[in-house]
Amino acid sequence: TCALPIFLEYNIFTLNLIEQKNKKEKVIFHMDGDAFFVGVEIAKNPKLRGLPVVTGEERGIVSALSYEAKALGVVRGMPIFKIKKDFKNVIILPGDYRSYASYSKKMFDIVRRYTDKVEEYSIDECFGDLTGWDKPLKMSYEDIAKRIKSDVNKELDLSISIGLAPTKVLAKLASKWQKPNGLTFIYKNNTNYFLEKTPIEKVWGIGPSTSVFLKKKGIKTVYDFIQKDRHWIKENLSKPHETIWYELNG
Repeated sequence: TCALPIFLEYNIFTLNLIEQKNKKEKVIFHMDGDAFFVGVEIAKNPKLRGLPVVTGEERGIVSALSYEAKALGVVRGMPIFKIKKDFKNVIILPGDYRSYASYSKKMFDIVRRYTDKVEEYSIDECFGDLTGWDKPLKMSYEDIAKRIKSDVNKELDLSISIGLAPTKVLAKLASKWQKPNGLTFIYKNNTNYFLEKTPIEKVWGIGPSTSVFLKKKGIKTVYDFIQKDRHWIKENLSKPHETIWYELNG
């Protein structure tokens, strides 16, 4: 009478092992445009390259800025009249939103050459699920990311930063790691290196109030955050933060 349940239990256990073995580890790609609106303006007019440039003249505030303008102390949201007064060498342009939308579509179309699972997150950001595409494309995941980056640079003359990781939250963290023109890979065996060096407020989905709360609890880095157990997260934070905790844990 005991043999059948033990036999069934053994086979279910075996099937679970096979399923885990066959299940591919997720490889998520995140692409983020570098100063995208200004990047498009430079692609349209290469003479602007290397110069301090801002867009947003039509709105009266800076909507995007080049890294050269940022180095001068210009920030997003700064009034245009202040730019004209205090930063006379900064080039001010009106936004060309039709061009931004066109370049955005072309950029995402390039990503779709390498995966059919693309999630457009904003006009200059997208996620892509590369899982399993290494075999049909006959390239490593790293080479796929490099190829996408190269295609965008060559065909659109745009600078982008790319992150590759097991989850979306980690991939977004990776793409922000090195900007501009960055390419960062986070694997399971090097995740802690990035988490230990990333302040908790830099995590996608953790806002200012939650950051203040976590810091009061002694959680200053992302690594501190993932060291908390699931029950503590459930008791002290909301459901979206629990999801972030799982993503950061791979």
